[in-house]
Amino acid sequence: MQFATRKVQDVLVIELSGRLDSHTAGDVGDRIDAIGTGAETRCVLNLGGLDYVSSAGLRVILRLSRLLKSHGGELKISNARDMVAAVLETAGFDSLLRMHATEQEAVDAFAAA
Repeated sequence: MQFATRKVQDVLVIELSGRLDSHTAGDVGDRIDAIGTGAETRCVLNLGGLDYVSSAGLRVILRLSRLLKSHGGELKISNARDMVAAVLETAGFDSLLRMHATEQEAVDAFAAA
């Protein structure tokens, strides 16, 4: 599992690649908690490199969303590949989080709000 962050305008982009499962969710969850309890309020989770997400991975994503919302922020999802997008939709995440086809669309959505 690879985890990287970078800023695009005033939005923190978090890039995940590999597998987000019970083996990697602990480490990713620790990093997510640090972001969610920090100063960032606008985050895009770029899942373009994510090959697989398990229920443990879904909990990590949901936790970040809830942490951001607790201090007025928001999480948007971008670039979810077919299999990952299907898991997110089956779990109902498409009704909880805004999902965008590209990272730029997700970043632009913050400006439009």
